[in-house]
Amino acid sequence: MSKTRMKKIPQLFLITTILLYSILIFSGCFDFCNTAQPYLLLYAFEEEGQLLVGEMTIEKSEKVFGRDVFIGKLAGKDIILAESGMGLTNAAMTTQKMIDKYNPRVVLFSGIAGGIDSSVNIGDIVVCDKWATHDYGYYGTEGYSVMPVVIVEPEKDSTVKKMFFEINDSLMIIARKLSDISFDFDSIGSRVPRLIVGGVGVSGNSFIDQVEKRLWLSEQFSALTTDMETAAVAQVCDINGIPFIGFRSASDLAGGSGSESAHTELDRFFKVAANNSAKVVVKYLEIL
Repeated sequence: MSKTRMKKIPQLFLITTILLYSILIFSGCFDFCNTAQPYLLLYAFEEEGQLLVGEMTIEKSEKVFGRDVFIGKLAGKDIILAESGMGLTNAAMTTQKMIDKYNPRVVLFSGIAGGIDSSVNIGDIVVCDKWATHDYGYYGTEGYSVMPVVIVEPEKDSTVKKMFFEINDSLMIIARKLSDISFDFDSIGSRVPRLIVGGVGVSGNSFIDQVEKRLWLSEQFSALTTDMETAAVAQVCDINGIPFIGFRSASDLAGGSGSESAHTELDRFFKVAANNSAKVVVKYLEIL
């Protein structure tokens, strides 16, 4: 073999490797296909995680910040399943700790929420493509104004203002495939809940049980749903450069339905809502 031919072989190998790597990065698959990293699946409180724990093959369990962390297999994937705690601060704190400790390739959140838009009924599951913190703002003489969150972008070493934290495009493409799947959802009376993919979700450190606030969230954000954790998790994942997606099932209508308060609805339907969200997440993991 000539010396010229021998030089061309490693060059060809290098070019081929670079092209394959570029294709994987461009397609959004490289991070998701890295078999060395687990998926991190979070839920806010114990009842939201019961179906997931039951479906999981648990290899070991740990305590982090006094909360349960289960390590094992779910839907054929290596999973870290953890309780985040309720509220923005607990969710952010737990998410960052889990990222530092387990280096997940993707973070998912499953749980209940309050329906905002009239299209969202109790039991429906919403997979939003963007999330905002609704109680980050300014109180002045003219009332309250929503403000974007100021964050540092580590790779640029600069600050930026963000009103919305958008979900990774590749993860949303997979989420839209769920619309073609027939789910065995727990029903609400005679109504079978449905899956909604896309739209805006909002989070804050308040349980919303007021019609006026529900309308305000709709006007300000065009929000479909509200909870107390997802936006914080989305922000932490954004700063860490880790893909994130959240699944939220309406356990109540923020402000109530008229005949019942949101708190009463929550007491009645949270188990059904939590299970429906978990069913979608398990199926999502199967096709991820």
